[in-house]
Amino acid sequence: MPQRLRPGTRATLQVRQLMPGEFAWIITLLEPETGNVRSTNYSERRYASQDEASAAGKAAVVEFLGRDASDGMEAPRDGKTGRG
Repeated sequence: MPQRLRPGTRATLQVRQLMPGEFAWIITLLEPETGNVRSTNYSERRYASQDEASAAGKAAVVEFLGRDASDGMEAPRDGKTGRG
């Protein structure tokens, strides 16, 4: 069952090079009170450049944090969610 994000939830964005010419984003959502990891989200798509992956990751962060609370916390089309 999807869970709602609390006000103040923070996100970190990392872009990693997987192989030459292949990049992906990783988003970690953090609990507002404790700073503990709420979930880690990975892009399924691979990007040709770090800039392209970064732009897509920023859009995914906005999508995660900008959702209406009734939508819950599901991964964007491009990503998959790993709760941790």
